[in-house]
Amino acid sequence: MMTTVQKPILALSVLAAAIALPLSVTEAGAAGAGSNAKVKPVIPPQEVRVLDENGNPVPGPKPTTEVEKYCLNIADRAQDKRYALQQAKLKDLEGKIVTQINELEKRQADYKTWLAERKKFLDSASVIVVNIYSKMSAEAAAGQLAKLDRDEAASILVKLKPRQASSILSEMDVSTAAEIAGRIVKKTAAGGDSGSSGKEKQT
Repeated sequence: MMTTVQKPILALSVLAAAIALPLSVTEAGAAGAGSNAKVKPVIPPQEVRVLDENGNPVPGPKPTTEVEKYCLNIADRAQDKRYALQQAKLKDLEGKIVTQINELEKRQADYKTWLAERKKFLDSASVIVVNIYSKMSAEAAAGQLAKLDRDEAASILVKLKPRQASSILSEMDVSTAAEIAGRIVKKTAAGGDSGSSGKEKQT
């Protein structure tokens, strides 16, 4: 049989056990919650997927070392410099081509001008005047032509027969004959005055 003193002690033990049980459950839950909060989900490493034209994955570029990266950077800069040099050469070549085109256009314009002057020179002597001088003696024709303008005299002589024109020139004063012959050469030779002036500018 239990004594009177033992009953209160037993009651206190039961009460303490009843209070300790909820506390242990709460601490266990808190410990479990704390452990769950500290654990983070594992994220797999992110990778860049490279696909071909059909949508199939292909192996991506392999990771390079620092030395390889440095070499790649140097190669890129060298490529940029080569590209810039090529662009500069192309611009220089383009400028030279434009200069040559302008020079050719100028020469074409000069040649057209010379053709017009040559035609005008040859047409300046009418057929009637040429026939008159062709029937004159070399001495008489030389005296008449020496008094004319040098271009007019030259335009008449070029329409005469070569032998007749040379006979007339031989009857003229040497300086006069040289001036007229020079005008004939300048007006009938390829390039004419414009060609000779162009050569003088170049020299």
